Amino acid sequence: MVLSPQKDAFGIPPDVAYLNCSFLSPNLEEVREAGEQAIARTSRPWEVAAEDFFEESELLRQLFARLVGGDADGVAIMPSVSYAIGTAAANIPIPAGSRVIVLTEQFPSNVYPW
Repeated sequence: MVLSPQKDAFGIPPDVAYLNCSFLSPNLEEVREAGEQAIARTSRPWEVAAEDFFEESELLRQLFARLVGGDADGVAIMPSVSYAIGTAAANIPIPAGSRVIVLTEQFPSNVYPW
């Protein structure tokens, strides 16, 4: 299956070819708009209820689990990849003397925790 070009979904100017997504990927326009809506919403904290912190994240966990054919209980939401890798590294029992292999020139957040 071949996808049609998706460049317009990211708002990338026609004269730009951005390929360094492992460093910092551009957001989809939909994501930028959702972020702007979230900022507008939190600008009025008196309208945010305690349950609002959990409803959307639970829906997100369920949708992602469905996407990958898993279970929402197996999906964790983390604030960043580096935090997630650090958490995983701290909780995976690795016997003393073991070796962890990472790619050459791997991003530091996937090197330091190991």
